[in-house]
Amino acid sequence: MRKLAIFLLCVSLFSCSRQDLVRIEGEMSHGKGRTLYLSLLTNEGLQTLDSLKLRRDRFRFTVQPHTIEQYGMDSYPAFYQLSFGPENAFSTLVGPGQTVDIKADANQLVSTYRVSGPEDALLMWELDSALAAFARYTDTLLQVYNYYMDDDSVRSKVEQRYNRLVEAHQRYLRTFIAQHPHSFSTMIAFYQGYNNRRFFDEQQDADLLRSLTDSLSMCYPNSQYVSYLYSRIK
Repeated sequence: MRKLAIFLLCVSLFSCSRQDLVRIEGEMSHGKGRTLYLSLLTNEGLQTLDSLKLRRDRFRFTVQPHTIEQYGMDSYPAFYQLSFGPENAFSTLVGPGQTVDIKADANQLVSTYRVSGPEDALLMWELDSALAAFARYTDTLLQVYNYYMDDDSVRSKVEQRYNRLVEAHQRYLRTFIAQHPHSFSTMIAFYQGYNNRRFFDEQQDADLLRSLTDSLSMCYPNSQYVSYLYSRIK
């Protein structure tokens, strides 16, 4: 009975905005003359869908249904990346019939972008913002650590403070996953990391991974993303 209720909720959330096109548009300051790329994340990796040389700050990408279908993707929300290059990029989450409006500085996309539009896109921005805050605190602690390299007492306190920051961010991510069980953004929350360290481990946190995978599979049973998740917990 519970599974049926969840399924009906998913259908309701998805069908109310069911259209064909995905629109990603907005404004990039300092972007004039630069080429902006739009890519789709699939289980095979990033697939470049379109590019646009900015003649002014405004931009717009429109993704047709057949474009998604040719990569074996179903009509579900999908991850799209906007980039000016490998080191200057961010991802958002958009479903069919939805429009995301983005404002950012082309010189530093991930730390400056803001979004308005569907909840999934806002949740992705929330995760990026939380990680950026964690990174700022961590960088400050690293500076203190390096400055007091010869002071064991200070270094020990810095390490303790860093460990508390990690634990606090992990609690935030767990709460995020629990509060948004039907959003693919929970995948990003689970696999989020900083400086080559992930906050969760597929083996140690297998129960959390299975729980979010089961929740997503109720809404999106044929999704490539769900298939990938199941492949990680077998």
